[in-house]
Amino acid sequence: MGLIIIALVVILLIVLITNVRIVPQAHACILERLGGYKETWSVVLHLKVPILDRVAK
Repeated sequence: MGLIIIALVVILLIVLITNVRIVPQAHACILERLGGYKETWSVVLHLKVPILDRVAK
């Protein structure tokens, strides 16, 4: 039982870490949701929705 909880916590941490994006100064990122333009991210810390969102370069 304890092993399952540890595995779930590790998976949750991996998902959270991979979906945090820091946009560097003097740059912008294009966010796509399901392949279509959603918004442009400026300089700051952003969170994207797993699976649905993708940062296009």
